[in-house]
Amino acid sequence: MKSYSLIFMIFILGVLSKNRLIYISAGVLLVFSLLNLMPNSPSSQKVILDVGVILLVIGVMMPFSQGKILASDVYKSIFTVKGCVAFFIGTVSSVMARNGMYLMKNNPEVMIGLLLGTIIGTVFFRGIPVGPLVAAGLAAFLINLIERII
Repeated sequence: MKSYSLIFMIFILGVLSKNRLIYISAGVLLVFSLLNLMPNSPSSQKVILDVGVILLVIGVMMPFSQGKILASDVYKSIFTVKGCVAFFIGTVSSVMARNGMYLMKNNPEVMIGLLLGTIIGTVFFRGIPVGPLVAAGLAAFLINLIERII
């Protein structure tokens, strides 16, 4: 099966599930693939991933730049139970994402499961497809745990 056939199936799943993030992403990849515009090097994938993460971080930080969250708000919220939990989880998830990058780099075979799991979670469970990196980190944690037990 050609790679664009898989992308087309993902596009159709996105349309059927009304998941705009999936069908736009798959549609762009489909057009790029059909027109042979898709860069075919590991460095180009890294650049695209970096751009995606940068855009995500910009989206998360927009309330700061718009003055909707002030420094005093940060101080007040970080010292609440919810704020402390969020701070802890943010720290742990960033470390897990780093471990996920190592897992994907050293074991590329896990990418298929991560991608399919992310697509299934997004299409059928209304998830948001920003989790492959953290999912890889969680997978790395569980794989290491299982390897230590066995």
